[in-house]
Amino acid sequence: MADKIRESAVITSFVLRPVDGRPVIQHKPGQYLTFRFQPASGAQLKRNYSISCGPNSDSYRISVKREANGQGGSRFLHDDVKVGDILEATPPAGDFFLPEAPPRPVVLLSGGVDLTPMVSMVETIADHHPALETHYVHGTMNSATHAMDAHVRSLAEAHGKIRVATFYSEPHPDDAVGESHDADGFISMEWLKDNTPLHEADFYLCGPKPFLHAFIGDLARAGVPSDRVHYELFGPADEAH
Repeated sequence: MADKIRESAVITSFVLRPVDGRPVIQHKPGQYLTFRFQPASGAQLKRNYSISCGPNSDSYRISVKREANGQGGSRFLHDDVKVGDILEATPPAGDFFLPEAPPRPVVLLSGGVDLTPMVSMVETIADHHPALETHYVHGTMNSATHAMDAHVRSLAEAHGKIRVATFYSEPHPDDAVGESHDADGFISMEWLKDNTPLHEADFYLCGPKPFLHAFIGDLARAGVPSDRVHYELFGPADEAH
């Protein structure tokens, strides 16, 4: 592991480079890596984590929430893994990714730590799709749990056609709309109807299962064709991205 970066009170990024110094296999924005961990005490663990950087030849980045009540994968990464340690991972995989030539506007919709594939997508859009209308819409609890906001907003400002909107469901007393975030509460279909090109865009969704199930159903009822709603469900044994 080449670097370990604290992104919020609960999320840390891990930058990974091959030990042999050779280029990494370039991923598609939205794909994940599968890891095999062997804690000093306990059984071997297998976990999927989405790649949170745009495709490149140098490195991968994963951004992981420490799950205090999880099955140990995220705690192992946060608590035991140090810069210089070697992690075992498969090549990038997954069918949830941004296409090479997005044909229409894009809405990237995420909740909590599941912003990770969206950051990979928004980096790719910023680097390779200067004319693509993009809406990055993210919900989290508050500023303590909000990761990578300054990075995403800097990409949006440089790009010019990326709009960022963040929702805090449990804002801290010093969190202020217009400063730390854009709206209190949860992302709603009413907001999406008023602020995104609902009937022209491709939607990319990543979040907890209740988040996904709610928006998949709501988008269908709003008349968005199913082939323009993209998402991926991970199994219950996989700690979320």
